[in-house]
Amino acid sequence: MISDNQKELRLICDYFILPIVITIVNKNRLELKDSPYTLRSLYTAIASIIINRMRADLESVRGQLKELNISVIHTKEQQDGDWGRFPYLYQGRRLEFVIQKETARQEIKARLKRYMKEALRFSCS
Repeated sequence: MISDNQKELRLICDYFILPIVITIVNKNRLELKDSPYTLRSLYTAIASIIINRMRADLESVRGQLKELNISVIHTKEQQDGDWGRFPYLYQGRRLEFVIQKETARQEIKARLKRYMKEALRFSCS
């Protein structure tokens, strides 16, 4: 069972990770759109499905954070060696979501894999 604290941290992680993943997929979609590949329209269509799903998930995350009275402070990520720091407000206190860059990369890869699997399952049904 997931504790409230774990759920809140997952939502905060999602809030920071999903826009990065959306940017990566969109950049690849734009590159594929102008490519000479025969299946480019298929690839770009699947990328668009993935982007739309991630955007919907991000909106859901924003809504859940709002319900929990968690406000993300929109500043640029602070770099600290191998760590990324993202500030947010919770119960009137300024806190930081801290993630190791390698962990963030793994999380991004896992998200991409999950969304691609989901899109392929959706397009095959």
